[in-house]
Amino acid sequence: MKILKGIVIVIGVIVIAVGYFMSRDDADQAEAGDCMKNNGTMVSPDLQVVECGGTDAEFKVVEVIPDTVDTKLCKGKSDIGYQEQTSGRRSSGKQFVLCIDEIKK
Repeated sequence: MKILKGIVIVIGVIVIAVGYFMSRDDADQAEAGDCMKNNGTMVSPDLQVVECGGTDAEFKVVEVIPDTVDTKLCKGKSDIGYQEQTSGRRSSGKQFVLCIDEIKK
């Protein structure tokens, strides 16, 4: 019984670690100056923080506005206002707006 309990604990720790490492590049971790790519579509975006010098960088974060989903706050500051409100067991529970500029290539 102790062996089974130990295996369950190890599996739980692995699941938590994998979830942490997979979510650390999500949009809710972005800061001003970070670059991002869209793994989704324009209708249903899935933004991820990437290296600014990389070929997959599509956008640059101009400003992060916490505790709101009002993208109008980006008007005059950036090309695009992206809002997200996270929910669910594995999310941060944040709501925020990213003011982002498209990186011209």
